[in-house]
Amino acid sequence: MRTTINISDSIIKETEALYNAGSRSEAIEEALKVALRYKKIQLLKSMKGRITFDEEKINSFRQAEIYETPDNG
Repeated sequence: MRTTINISDSIIKETEALYNAGSRSEAIEEALKVALRYKKIQLLKSMKGRITFDEEKINSFRQAEIYETPDNG
């Protein structure tokens, strides 16, 4: 998707240098992905202690996913 935004040249240059991508767009896209991932992790961390989990149930779901194949489910 094509989008026009105003970002300072110094930030663009630093982003290009940090991500060493093939193009300016790739560098900015990668930086945004990293920023989103970081923010989501921070939000999850902020929920620590507020949500309780049934660890046995979670482990049983994980085991079921491990043994699930496209043929059987």
